[in-house]
Amino acid sequence: MTTRWMNDTHRTGRDHRALVAILAAAILLTGIVMPAAAVPYLESSYGGQSPWISAEVNSLASTGVGTYRGGFSTFLNPAGLAKAEGWRFDAGIGLIRHNEERYAPLYDSFDNIVVDKSIASNQTSLMESGFALAGRLDLGDLPLGVGLSLADRMPFGYEFTEEVRDPDVFSSPRDRILEERTYEVEGTVRSLSLGVAGEADRLSVGAAVHYAFGTRSEHWLLRDNMTEDGDRSYDTRDEWDLDGVNFTLGLQVHPTERLTLGVAYESPLSLDGAINSTHYVAEVDTVAESSADHGMEIPARWRFGAALFPRNDPRTVFTVDVVLTDWEDLTDDRPGLADNQNTDPLRLQSVVDVRIGLQHTFNSGQDMNFGFRRYDSYNDQDGGNSVFSAGTGWPVGPGKLALSLEINKVQSAGVDHLFDYPDGFVSPPVARIDDTRMRIGLGWTQRF
Repeated sequence: MTTRWMNDTHRTGRDHRALVAILAAAILLTGIVMPAAAVPYLESSYGGQSPWISAEVNSLASTGVGTYRGGFSTFLNPAGLAKAEGWRFDAGIGLIRHNEERYAPLYDSFDNIVVDKSIASNQTSLMESGFALAGRLDLGDLPLGVGLSLADRMPFGYEFTEEVRDPDVFSSPRDRILEERTYEVEGTVRSLSLGVAGEADRLSVGAAVHYAFGTRSEHWLLRDNMTEDGDRSYDTRDEWDLDGVNFTLGLQVHPTERLTLGVAYESPLSLDGAINSTHYVAEVDTVAESSADHGMEIPARWRFGAALFPRNDPRTVFTVDVVLTDWEDLTDDRPGLADNQNTDPLRLQSVVDVRIGLQHTFNSGQDMNFGFRRYDSYNDQDGGNSVFSAGTGWPVGPGKLALSLEINKVQSAGVDHLFDYPDGFVSPPVARIDDTRMRIGLGWTQRF
């Protein structure tokens, strides 16, 4: 039998003082590294579908319904907390590089598409962070696993800039900028989760409560540099403070020591708060301000998963998760969407998210992780997402250091332009978008 780092526990008097110090440092780090994840345009409305959790979890395609993921099991499947041994602390940061290319078809004189021409290109680099704590409370005949986590749930970050230039080859100056346009979405809804779980025979049951909080800021800016026919410039800003509470119930069944089956239900999340708006119109040179309370309800999620532990040494673990979300049930009472009691105005669709992970642990305690995810966008039937991930973890002193890499490719067609083009421009009504995201994660795991 091989003794591995993952099964080690360390309990000394100094460990508890170290735990308090590390937890305080993690909270401070999370406050300094402001959550600002980058997402594709299609996911900027109601949050990204692949949020940052941790370097280990993300490298394994965010699987965790059928296994234990430390404190992050609080929302993956709180029943996994029943497998906690001693205390485990996780913290990490992720860096995202997001590239977006927008294309419009170019036609010949016979109305045949010759080529897709790039009309806008944007690159964004942002950072994320999170931490989790899990442990075991020995209460006599009723040992319980507990967990606490803070992680991204709904990242909104998106940035689009565009310059409209004069197509007249005889213009002076040539290629002059007619308009400058910017659309930005900032903010993240994060989740502070507290969970508990117990185990009896081959059954584990857990529950967790989540307090979600954060902001969503939206900025529209158009600068009209050709004012001879009137100034079309405007500047609109909306900031929405959001918070709400929901819960997750989880179950894990262990038919054999080599197989675990899990299921988790996350209740709908009602988020509400005040939207503070300012709108400047250059033509009349006025600023209008307003404030009103609005809310939205994110639909429930079902998570199904399995973990397979083959009889091999060193250890290998296969994980498979399927997450179902009925996005068409989402409601949003903001102006312009007030008639969404039938959800047709939103045109959202349900999403089936398939996740596969593989972790192999060597005798030295080093891990090699691989993952793959496939899911559609809730905002576009053609917006398919494929996420490839890999990572490694190795013991360093009293803990374990983890490194992850994710590559996400998204392509969508038939997307409306964000801004109307000036009079005289001939442009197709929709664009095609190619998104490429690369995320590098760094994590630390400490056991006590």
